[in-house]
Amino acid sequence: MLKKAIDTARRIAGSLPFSLFLFLLASYFWCMKTDFYYQGNIYGILTFVGIISFLLILCDDTAVTLLPFLLTCMLAVRCYNSFDRFIVYAPWAAIPVAALIFHFVAYRKPLRYGSSLFGILAVTVAITLGGLFTIPAEQYFSGTSLFYIFGLGAGMVAAYFLTRSRYQPREGYDVAERLLAVFYLASLFSFVMLGQYILTSLDSVKTWGISVQWSNNLATMLMFFLPAPFYYAVKKNRLHLIMAFLVYFAILLTGSRGGFLMGTVEFALCFIYLARYDRPCRVILLSTVAAVLISVAVTVKAWLPLAESFITTDEPRFRLMIRAFEDFARNPVFGMGIGYQGNSDIYNPVKGAANWYHMMPFQIIGGFGLVGVAAYGYQFFGRMKLIFRKPTPKRLALGLSYSGVLLMSMVNPGEFCPVPYQFLAVLLFILLENTEEGDQDNAFLPLLKKKA
Repeated sequence: MLKKAIDTARRIAGSLPFSLFLFLLASYFWCMKTDFYYQGNIYGILTFVGIISFLLILCDDTAVTLLPFLLTCMLAVRCYNSFDRFIVYAPWAAIPVAALIFHFVAYRKPLRYGSSLFGILAVTVAITLGGLFTIPAEQYFSGTSLFYIFGLGAGMVAAYFLTRSRYQPREGYDVAERLLAVFYLASLFSFVMLGQYILTSLDSVKTWGISVQWSNNLATMLMFFLPAPFYYAVKKNRLHLIMAFLVYFAILLTGSRGGFLMGTVEFALCFIYLARYDRPCRVILLSTVAAVLISVAVTVKAWLPLAESFITTDEPRFRLMIRAFEDFARNPVFGMGIGYQGNSDIYNPVKGAANWYHMMPFQIIGGFGLVGVAAYGYQFFGRMKLIFRKPTPKRLALGLSYSGVLLMSMVNPGEFCPVPYQFLAVLLFILLENTEEGDQDNAFLPLLKKKA
């Protein structure tokens, strides 16, 4: 009787109705009216952490936590500079930690590894040695520095082993299909987030447009999600292209400059992907691209003032780019380290955040020196090899999802945030290691009729 009840509960936890319930619950917390701006988000995060903890104990399938995890991360984007508000709940962290330990012990599986592990190990060495012989000890061993050294290094190695053992092909559904379905559903939640902001800030939006602190974070999440509707357009029905355009529009709507620039690049890559696998669409796609290029060429003079104001030499990113080379000159082998605080005159982060260079190439050059260049170069080429080793619609869709955070990392911290961005990148390559192309459509979200 108990086993039957548990099996039923597990089926419900992995079902579409339960996923829709989570979506509605997240929407409620995002739209909740409270005295404090994002108090509802804090309540939502705590609630979803509780749900994730329960699912970890109940289910042997770790993938059921994917959607609540993403919704938690999306609720958190509005909680800027909120270290002091969350630290009071630190004692309650024992619950999710205990649930994680129980899950990986009670449902343990043999540890496995694949080719993407070696890139993570190389990066771990670079991050751990960053600043060697140069960075002051109090900066290297500060709480923030140790969090990022562990989170991006040894902690990510541990996350890889644990996740790799859990996200194995399972009887009943394809895990990679499920992730893409979760990305699809999570992107719908972004419409709630932006819609709520617009409806509650109409006067400001009419005057200044959408301008929110969490624009870059939401745009980065959406760039993870953007390839999912393209994948379903290829595999099931071209009507999913409507969703693809809506997600891209949402990226533009965030007001993120990085989203505007890099999201457009990713959108173009997704159309190349679509043309590769949907031949009847090629003429339409090529005609659309040609029309856009002609329009841009005709109106280039009108775009020049916008381009000139897009980034200036006075803003922190440009100054940090120059500073990265100066820091590289000070320690060309190991860089200045992730915990280095010497650039606070240009960028002074909020409590609990690293003093980033805000651009991946310069973060590597200034933060980790030649060791970092070698480590991240090795990881990059290993990841590209994994994406293109057996190019199939599913594998390339996962690769395009990674391209989203990679592109955004060129102008924002991106991959240097352990959770969720670096963890999601690691998960994508774990699935690429495991994925064999097939047509298992029982992930949990059928998403219209499959193509003939």
